[in-house]
Amino acid sequence: MSMKLTIFRRLIFGHLLVLIFAISASAFAIFILGQFENVTLSIRELDDRVLEYEKKLSDTLLSEIQYERKFLIGRDEVLYNRFLLFNDDFQQYLEELLSLPASEQTTILLQRVKQSHQQYQETFNEEVKLLKSGARYAPEMYRKRKDAATNSVLDDLKQLRTLSEQNVNDKIKALAQVGANARRLTGAVTLAALILGISIALWTTRSITRPIWLLKKQTAEIAQGNLGTQLNLSSPPEIADLAAAFNSMTQQLKNLEKMKADFFSALSHELRTPLTSIKEGTLLLLEGAGGAVSEKQQKLLNILSEESQRLITLVNSLLDLSKIEAGMMVYRFEEASLAALIAKAQTEMLPLLESKRVKLETTVDDDLAPIKIDQGRILQVLRNLLGNAIKFTPEGGLVRIAARVDDGKVKVAIQDTGPGISTENLVRIFEKYEQASPENQFNGTGLGLAIAKHIVTAHGGTIWAESQPGSGSTFIFVLPA
Repeated sequence: MSMKLTIFRRLIFGHLLVLIFAISASAFAIFILGQFENVTLSIRELDDRVLEYEKKLSDTLLSEIQYERKFLIGRDEVLYNRFLLFNDDFQQYLEELLSLPASEQTTILLQRVKQSHQQYQETFNEEVKLLKSGARYAPEMYRKRKDAATNSVLDDLKQLRTLSEQNVNDKIKALAQVGANARRLTGAVTLAALILGISIALWTTRSITRPIWLLKKQTAEIAQGNLGTQLNLSSPPEIADLAAAFNSMTQQLKNLEKMKADFFSALSHELRTPLTSIKEGTLLLLEGAGGAVSEKQQKLLNILSEESQRLITLVNSLLDLSKIEAGMMVYRFEEASLAALIAKAQTEMLPLLESKRVKLETTVDDDLAPIKIDQGRILQVLRNLLGNAIKFTPEGGLVRIAARVDDGKVKVAIQDTGPGISTENLVRIFEKYEQASPENQFNGTGLGLAIAKHIVTAHGGTIWAESQPGSGSTFIFVLPA
């Protein structure tokens, strides 16, 4: 029990340490992101607005100067009114800028801008009064006073822009420093987490990982049919219990394999041999070995021969399926001509074709090269599919076989003109004891397609059916070229 608790505590302790590191890193990241957000907000809400207002003030002042000079030349009241509008805009922008939180240096610059602009406005208003009264005055003196005031405003605004840009640069540098510190700390946390993870892995390997690896290795050997090895693990109790259960399962599998082998032997001897004898005896009677037989006796003997063959086929199918499911089916792969196998299957089906008066069309590509297959098993697939196609095709119907190379693979399609298969049955028919005809109007075991699927899959291929009720069916299998 203590060993179980030890493993549990080890895992919990390791996970808690990793969790603490993860929470610490997340908290630090949130803190850094908060700093970035605060600085970004400061730049956006203050420095960017200062720069925006500086541009507005500069543009507005230049517009004031433009209309002021035009008025002095043209003496047009419209120009003077335009000057007043820009003058009001300047004062409004300046008041909005003054309302923003700012440093002492920024406030001093803005107050100087306000004073210089007021001097410019008063000088121009005084000059306008003199013009309207018709009195003589010195324009050059007023121009110098106005230029001095506007130049002072522009200089102060320029300093304001420089100051704001410097603030932005300083904040960006501070952010860069914070980012550098964050990278260093993140690297340290990552390295510590890596060392911690490796330490935990090494800490738990001896008591957990290695026994599980041995268990996995033994499972792979069992999957390959090697049931002779027993697991003797030095490990915590829970893994030791698992190993004991595994050894018990292995022993049961050995017993089951022996039972299967005995069953196959008994079935082969007790069923196949008598059925073969019955079939051969029936054929001898049909050939007159026991004397002349009447027409009625001949019909009965034919039925007996057909049923004997059907039972032999059923026993063979059951044996094949049992071997496949037990992993005992042996395949002998060799280079062989698929076209030759198709021709052989076609020849074997001639009696059935003639009895049902079904026409068979075969199309095989000339460039169909030999492929690596088990000839007997692929011939079994062809027999099953072709036999099904003929069985489900009505008298006078047509069956087509086509084989070609498609996208680097060999594709074989067997098409019939039978009643077709419903959509919900297209996948189910490849399961054992399933048939395409739910009414069981055609004799069959429902094993042929299941066996064909196992064989094609063992060759690294795929098999499927395409059909619509009333339009016939096409069974297709594809093998690696």
